[in-house]
Amino acid sequence: MTDPTAMSATALARSIRNKKLSAVEAAQAHLARIAARNPALRALVLVDEKAALARARAADRALAKGEIWGPLHGVPITIKEAFDVTGWKTTSSFAPLKDNIAVQDATAVARLRAAGAVFLGKTNVPELCMDVQSNSPLFGEAANPWDHARTPGGSTGGGAAAVAARLSPLELGSDIGGSVRIPSHFCGLYGLKTSEWRIPATGHVPDLPGQPRITRYMGTFGFLARSVADLRLGLQICAGPDGIDTEVPPAPLTPVKTKALNQYRIAFAAEFPFVKPTEATGDAVKALAKKLSKAGAKLREALPEIDYAAAWSGWAELIAYMSRSLQPLEQRQKYFAYVDSEDPSRRATGRASKLDMAEFARVLSLRDETIRAMDAFMEGYDAWITPVAPIPAFVRQKPGGTLPIDDRRHYYWQTATSYSFLANFTGQPCVVVPAGFSAEGMPIGVQIVGRRWGEMEILVLAEAIEKVIGPAPTPPGY
Repeated sequence: MTDPTAMSATALARSIRNKKLSAVEAAQAHLARIAARNPALRALVLVDEKAALARARAADRALAKGEIWGPLHGVPITIKEAFDVTGWKTTSSFAPLKDNIAVQDATAVARLRAAGAVFLGKTNVPELCMDVQSNSPLFGEAANPWDHARTPGGSTGGGAAAVAARLSPLELGSDIGGSVRIPSHFCGLYGLKTSEWRIPATGHVPDLPGQPRITRYMGTFGFLARSVADLRLGLQICAGPDGIDTEVPPAPLTPVKTKALNQYRIAFAAEFPFVKPTEATGDAVKALAKKLSKAGAKLREALPEIDYAAAWSGWAELIAYMSRSLQPLEQRQKYFAYVDSEDPSRRATGRASKLDMAEFARVLSLRDETIRAMDAFMEGYDAWITPVAPIPAFVRQKPGGTLPIDDRRHYYWQTATSYSFLANFTGQPCVVVPAGFSAEGMPIGVQIVGRRWGEMEILVLAEAIEKVIGPAPTPPGY
């Protein structure tokens, strides 16, 4: 029998339904692997073996009676620690929430549960999901299974490490600046960032329990997996309004017919104007473009007409406006001097911390302009392929400072998010596909950017690309 931990979520679901594998066997295999591998990775921060096995036994009993709960019947998966799961702690690695017990599931979690999933546990995140590493002050730093000295990314870094190391086949994540895509890229996975508010935010922290909601812009959710089919399944289960999150529009997931690669018009960009990537990163984009062109797709190297540095600053300011919005003046004042910093992320924080409504309106207007520019650009293409980040996974370090790009160094936040920010600023969906390796053997992913609300279109394209590039790679020794 195939090792259950080597199977995708969709393959596990099929095997369980066909009674070639029991839900208990699937859960036990993953729990055993977690026990053996997680101490070195710190990928999962909560494991509930008792609950997982009880749920798996119930799934097997139901199936024996001819009952199928849903498309994930009996499939073990993991949940990012920032989502509420009934009876489990939700801290988002924030010390004041260290004893916070969820009294009900987040909407996305409830939908996965209703689909039949078995929850193994929750995965590591940085404090309030605000870092490109997963360096939790409560649970310790998550490690990358490709190189334990390096980060698996953030903020869904624990989940990426878990899926890459085969502790879980599928992870529910969130992304406001790359938090699904950067970990997918760093760990050699397929990843989906949905359109803005395609999936409800209900029950997701950093919007703190009992406080007014502050995350009103750019919030997205998605999945990390080892196959595109798993991304599609997660989206179909979790998308749509819940009657609680008023930001989620009733935009249906329209089925899309499969088409050959020679029917696609695809733009690609190996680099953006304001942060040049490593040579290997740019080469991975070019190599994928060459493969797709050879398969018959119409490829063109192209960039939308956008001021990338200004758009990045607008994205950073908008996050700062939201994160600082409930802070009293005396807390915000310490950031005012940042407006004179050489570090662009500090400058953005300094400007936004004043909570100047005229400046806030300016940022929103800039966002509107950027969305219009991207919409116009995408009219000519089915998708746009770019790097996810300018560098592969880096050696874990304290947040801030600088990061290396070949023989150059750039400011930490701008470097890490310089390619992922744009799809958040414009609300566009993306699928990450593994596309190559650095000289050090670290995976390099690229992102397929689609039109707003076009998840189903880019998932179809990603499935075609998956046939060309193959399955997600497995880290050495895993």
